[in-house]
Amino acid sequence: MTQVPPIIARIMALALLLGLVLLVTAFGALPFAQKVRTTNDALEHSREMIARLSRSGANRGVYDAQIDVLLARINQSGIYIRADTEPLAAAAVQEHLKRAVSLHGGELRSVQSLPSRPEGDLTRVGLRVVMTGALSPIIHVLYELETGEPYLFVDNLQIQSIKQRRQRNQEPQPVDTLSIRIDVYGYLPPEAKG
Repeated sequence: MTQVPPIIARIMALALLLGLVLLVTAFGALPFAQKVRTTNDALEHSREMIARLSRSGANRGVYDAQIDVLLARINQSGIYIRADTEPLAAAAVQEHLKRAVSLHGGELRSVQSLPSRPEGDLTRVGLRVVMTGALSPIIHVLYELETGEPYLFVDNLQIQSIKQRRQRNQEPQPVDTLSIRIDVYGYLPPEAKG
């Protein structure tokens, strides 16, 4: 074996040490630099978001005014039952129902108020109704309830045919009288929240 001169051994050792330092720097510093770059990007994004929110905060009054206009339009529309209390709302629905039944030729047999209940920001007010009539008037009443104003919804529809009594010397008549039982409900407008 030949001896390497001491100066070359030192140069080789320094080169090896320099290579090791470069290797550690490449594998240690590059991921660190990437993390710093990612963090800087996130901070810049956060600054932009804060600037946008600050600008929109200055327009908050405009947005509140637009919301107030929309709430006023909703409250003036005919979609809700117009009443101050839940019993008055049930009475308003009952009057609407009576008008529809008398207009189309049915007969209202019974009306019972259902317990009102909250649904989200709204209050649901309902009636259980039993009415009789021929098929065509009943269809017209149901159509008017579901397409008119205030918006009313029909649920739990039960239909039965009514057998008519005939007198002794009469011919049998076709049965076309129906009895229907339905739940009709609508909603009170939401209270304006400040």
